[in-house]
Amino acid sequence: MKVNIINEGAKFGLICGLIAVLLMFGSWAAGIQIFTSVQFYGTFVPYMIAILLIGGFNLRKQNGGFLSFGEALKFNFLAYAVAAVLVALSTYVLYNIIDKELTQKSAQIALEKTRQIMEKMGSSEEDIEKALKNSAESMKETGLGKIFLGTGLGLIWDFVKAMLLSVIIRKEQKFEDQ
Repeated sequence: MKVNIINEGAKFGLICGLIAVLLMFGSWAAGIQIFTSVQFYGTFVPYMIAILLIGGFNLRKQNGGFLSFGEALKFNFLAYAVAAVLVALSTYVLYNIIDKELTQKSAQIALEKTRQIMEKMGSSEEDIEKALKNSAESMKETGLGKIFLGTGLGLIWDFVKAMLLSVIIRKEQKFEDQ
């Protein structure tokens, strides 16, 4: 029996998106220092990859042990897209409705961390000030346009990850000629 790949992709996207939203709001509630650390490190922790691998292998198992690359890609990218939309909407709500000063607070911490990193790398004060000025200009607001652009760019990277996951998950049926 074939499993509905669209439903499974949406379900796992919802799971990944809800985990991301819980991490975002939970870390925000814990304080600005924890929030910025979680947002930074959350980019590198591959919890969505692990969840999608589990879901993909389960999907393949339910599909009689086989899943084409195209079906796996549809599952993975749909999951990433659903999660991205959920995170984008939640980001807008958090930054623009719940805590309107969050952009400035986050930017201040990010600029401090940038300064520390540049100082450790031995950058000159002039280079540090120039980099901080450029960064500060780009961190003034977190509006709908910026969130939409970030989501779109993120989906490009998500598509690449979805392709790589699909290569791992797929298992094609082999038809032998008689």
